[in-house]
This record gives sequence, structure tokens and C-alpha cells, in this order.
Amino acid sequence: MDSKLAAGTIAFLLSFGVVSAATPEGCSSDTFQVDGAPLTVGICPGPALSATPGAKPDSGKAPAAGKTSAASLVETFSTKSASFTVSSPVDFLAGAETSRTIDDVSLARLGIAKTIHMTIAFKPGSARLERALLIPGAVVLK
Repeated sequence: MDSKLAAGTIAFLLSFGVVSAATPEGCSSDTFQVDGAPLTVGICPGPALSATPGAKPDSGKAPAAGKTSAASLVETFSTKSASFTVSSPVDFLAGAETSRTIDDVSLARLGIAKTIHMTIAFKPGSARLERALLIPGAVVLK
């Protein structure tokens, strides 16, 4: 299944409480208690991005030595009453088994007046949340 479609499907199903434990292959799903309610964070590898304008997206394989490859992450944030999905770019570094990126996402769309600060590990076909911090307050979630 296309990872973008899979992430969208998961986001849709999570918004209705249909999916709780099912996580597509290569994706991560973590649930945290935020302000007394569960917040689920799902992260999936998205489609490859063009490195230069007009270039075709790559195959999702690791780049040749000395080069980087641009891809995207699809991040879904959900509570029992709402959800939203964002896409974030990430560069996969040549020669690295795993690349990492940092992302800050406001949870205001879920009615939570906080931001989640995340460290995400990425390799072609796989993405996982390594660390998560809730700010303000520097509350360690993971």
C-alpha cells in the first residue's frame, strides 16, 4: 500500500477510534497522556521528493555515497475527538544507516495549547519517533 495512502487511512480511522493498535509496516505509533487524555502520534515514511526542480522522485532507496536524498514524513496526531496530519521533509544522508530530523508541531488544532518537539529516525521505508518533549514545561513523553 502506498505509504501516503496508508497514513491518510490510519488518520481517518484513528479519528473515529476504529484503529488503535494496527500500525502499517515501517510506521510508528505512540500514545501519550497529555492533559489527562490520550494523544496518539503516528509517523510514516511518505513519498520521495525531488532533489531539484523538475527532477523525478527517487525510488526510496538509500542514495549513492556522497549524496543526499529528499523524502517526506507523514505525521498524524489524534485524540478521541479530533485528528490532523502534516507532512515534513527529511534528507536521507548517504552512508548513514539511519538519518534523524527534529520537528516541532503545535497541537492547537486538537485543542491542546502545547507543542510537541520530536526527534524522528528515518531510513527509506521506515520512520519512528525516537524522542518526544511537550513544551512549554519540557515534559518528557518519550
